[in-house]
Amino acid sequence: MEEAHAHAHRAHGTGVRWLDMSLALSAFVVGLASLWLTLHNARTMERLVAANSYPNVDISFGNEFDFRDGRGVRHAVYLSLLNTGIGPARLRSIEVSFAGRPAATVRALLAICCTQEPESSLPNTSYWSSGDLRGFMLQAGKDVALFAWPDAPGDPRWARLDAARKNKNTTIGVRVCYCSVFDECYLHDIAYREPRRVGACPTPAVPYGD
Repeated sequence: MEEAHAHAHRAHGTGVRWLDMSLALSAFVVGLASLWLTLHNARTMERLVAANSYPNVDISFGNEFDFRDGRGVRHAVYLSLLNTGIGPARLRSIEVSFAGRPAATVRALLAICCTQEPESSLPNTSYWSSGDLRGFMLQAGKDVALFAWPDAPGDPRWARLDAARKNKNTTIGVRVCYCSVFDECYLHDIAYREPRRVGACPTPAVPYGD
């Protein structure tokens, strides 16, 4: 009785050498094109996701603030950060200065910019301060105040601070560095309209909020 043997079927070429090589080369090119298209689509999707998570932190001064003390909006001087982007921003560093001199607190800022009298002759100051905001996640469309000081007619420093924040030469300097959820970081200086991309947020010599 003869044993039946299974024979493996092999793909056969056309028998024409140049045609077989052309077909193989075509298949290789198609494979490369498919790979490139896959990688390109993946990169495009990555950029789209990043664009849909882009934060943009604006710096602004104002003169109307709600201290949430039941007295409603009051005349005040305040400094705030507003995320006008479409993704959250992780605040990494904040710097506040006057005429190039850094200030770590509102008290320090007032001493640099606005105090001409002996401190003992000044009234008690009642302002609100956020403290250290490093690491704070600022959601899209939200804002956070760095400080707010209600109108203080009896304190000459209030009027000087108000005048300084209106100064077109931006004698009060503010810089904030923040990152997206993908660790893409941006540095915004109040002296410029747009933030600029940075590899990593620098560590200020005198961070605000200490």
